[in-house]
Amino acid sequence: MSPFAAFLLSAILLVPALLIAIPVHEMGHAAGAYFQGDRSVRYFGYFTLNPRRFLEPVGTIAVLVLLTGWGRRVPVQPNRISTVRQRLVFALGGPAASLLAAIAFGLIYRFLNSAGIRPAATLSPDLLASLIYAIVFLNLSIFAFQLLPIPGLDGWEIIETIFRPRNPRFFFNASVRRREIWAGAVAVLIVGSLLGIPVLSYLMEPFFKPASLISVGQCIGYRIPGFNALNPCLV
Repeated sequence: MSPFAAFLLSAILLVPALLIAIPVHEMGHAAGAYFQGDRSVRYFGYFTLNPRRFLEPVGTIAVLVLLTGWGRRVPVQPNRISTVRQRLVFALGGPAASLLAAIAFGLIYRFLNSAGIRPAATLSPDLLASLIYAIVFLNLSIFAFQLLPIPGLDGWEIIETIFRPRNPRFFFNASVRRREIWAGAVAVLIVGSLLGIPVLSYLMEPFFKPASLISVGQCIGYRIPGFNALNPCLV
């Protein structure tokens, strides 16, 4: 296969993967809110696999550029999701759904492997294995990325839910400076890339690696030849 064909196929396989992974993650948040008493998420149509309900332009582009991404946040009623327990369940709902999806598709991937069907860029059942691999990877990637302690991600929301009562000013300042924090994070990623340091892989590895071992029995990565790669299995 030519380098361009390999690039094109690797990028194309991410499209169905993101059409599954992003809605699954956001529906996990919706389920967390619903079972905590906020029925509005169902009324406003957040229990659907329709990707248009969840896809967000920048988060979708990030999937192709960073091999991870995010979707449109599920809005909740503050008067319904207000206690520490309720907010934690809501925040953890998305990562939990991503992990469960990775495990489910991981079982399919393991079955295909046991039948001798392995990822390959050919018009055969091997191509199905490549697609399942991409779906597993992206669910794992979103799971690990969202747990990073950066304002706007689930990991930060979990930390804020637990510690905000002790230091409200710190979390207020972090919220106000969210754009500056993200700009700094992007700058670090760019500098790291120029220096050949896979910063994002290092940051995601503590969450990604154990989840990948649970899902497929090995730590996996993904690569778009000639463009980018994400391999959170460095240790």
